[in-house]
Amino acid sequence: MTRAAYGRSGSWIFVGVVAALLVGLGGCAEKKEEKAAAPPAEAAISGTVTLDPALKDKVAKEPLLMILASKSANPNKPAIVVKRVAGAAFPYEYKLTAEDITLVGSTFDGKVYVTARVDPAGTVGAPRPGTVEGTYSGNPVAVGSTRVDIVINKAY
Repeated sequence: MTRAAYGRSGSWIFVGVVAALLVGLGGCAEKKEEKAAAPPAEAAISGTVTLDPALKDKVAKEPLLMILASKSANPNKPAIVVKRVAGAAFPYEYKLTAEDITLVGSTFDGKVYVTARVDPAGTVGAPRPGTVEGTYSGNPVAVGSTRVDIVINKAY
């Protein structure tokens, strides 16, 4: 190959490299625009817990309210969320999020069963004598729902 021929082919190689770099940079700009899209809505469940007036005398003046979310309706299965609220006053407005997960390895998605209870010992599991509780009438409820209102209306 002559020196003149090499110079011309070298120019074409240089042009090809510059073009590839420009196309690559354009692709990066598109990816940045995709990342700038609106973030997804927060995965949460919210509502109000009220106490049936007939059970007022069965609850301590400063009760430990527990709001539970479980993948199962069976109270013997572990809840994925157990939010404890010391000294709750009724009505109590609540919000459950993934930050409230107490069962390691669980995810806060899909449908869950939401229950509110006051247990004198502050424990979860099957209700015992002295426990009062209520469940959301529309259980199971999709994560992301609002107005998941619960009336504590059952005594054990």
